[in-house]
Amino acid sequence: MAVITAPKITVKEFFEMDLEEGYYYELINGIIVKKQAPKPIHQIASGEIYGELRNFVKEKQLGRVLASPIDVFFDDYNNTQPDILFIKKDRLFIITDHGIEGTPDLIVEILSPSSFKRDKKEKFDLYMRFGVQEYWIVDPYYKSIEVFVLENNKYVLASEASEAGIIQSKVLEGLSLEISTVFE
Repeated sequence: MAVITAPKITVKEFFEMDLEEGYYYELINGIIVKKQAPKPIHQIASGEIYGELRNFVKEKQLGRVLASPIDVFFDDYNNTQPDILFIKKDRLFIITDHGIEGTPDLIVEILSPSSFKRDKKEKFDLYMRFGVQEYWIVDPYYKSIEVFVLENNKYVLASEASEAGIIQSKVLEGLSLEISTVFE
């Protein structure tokens, strides 16, 4: 039995392609991932988290919070569109006219039935490999948030809550988020 693998596509090739309209696309490890528009439950959680992060970051003048769709270029084979991301003030130079050219300090991905495996495995590994300091996995269906921080090049679960409770950020020191406000 022969195993056939498709050649990896570069970010340059990816942007030269004529892809089907009405979808969002990411390039993960050289493979194109086609995504549909998120459901309302996803967007409600995204909006609540974005608002909390943005207000905290703006008040403390810590940097910039951005929401999808925004291209993040990690290398020649990886271009993702995280739901929410944060970049520290001293690293704002990675924000360019093309998107984010480098590694954000914090990324939030909100699970959907079609992205569950990708967000919990492929993106988890990708973000860890490229040194994203903090990665939040938000499950709007189970009303839970997991906060992973990078320690010794591996993600460690630093904070989690489900239904009720508070999660805390290490990258955004002093940020506590009551998750019931996210999933009202």
